[in-house]
Amino acid sequence: MDRVFFILPIALLMVLGCNRDSSKEEEMNRGEIEAIETTIVNSYIHGVHETQDSGMVKVGFHKDFAMLVSEENGDLRKVSVDEWLNFINNTAKVQSPELWKTKATYRLEFLDVTGSAASVKLEVYKGDKHFSTDYMLLYKSRDGWKIVSKIFKLW
Repeated sequence: MDRVFFILPIALLMVLGCNRDSSKEEEMNRGEIEAIETTIVNSYIHGVHETQDSGMVKVGFHKDFAMLVSEENGDLRKVSVDEWLNFINNTAKVQSPELWKTKATYRLEFLDVTGSAASVKLEVYKGDKHFSTDYMLLYKSRDGWKIVSKIFKLW
């Protein structure tokens, strides 16, 4: 019986100590999550989908960014930010000008942060049309969070 009274307070202190540490971690992660979402909104949603402003885009995309595009034959093609913006401006906007004039919105489905690495699942809408499901990888550098890679499914 005496052992229970001795062990119980120690166990309680251990649990409370763990909760305090996890609260600090949750607070830190909340800040990182907000920073990641800001990067995605400013550089991807506004920069790519709404304005195609290369300056705005490059603030949130790493210089070595690669979008992997699945080809019909099963091959993957790497597309840089510049190639992607050129495609939007010279092909996509010509083929579907109204779509690219429509305000883009998003729903963040999943965001996981481990240290300086993060992964995101994002649903993108043009007006009320589901445009794409995007999977993005980000790294945190001295300059903040940068999108380093993306794969997607267009709808």
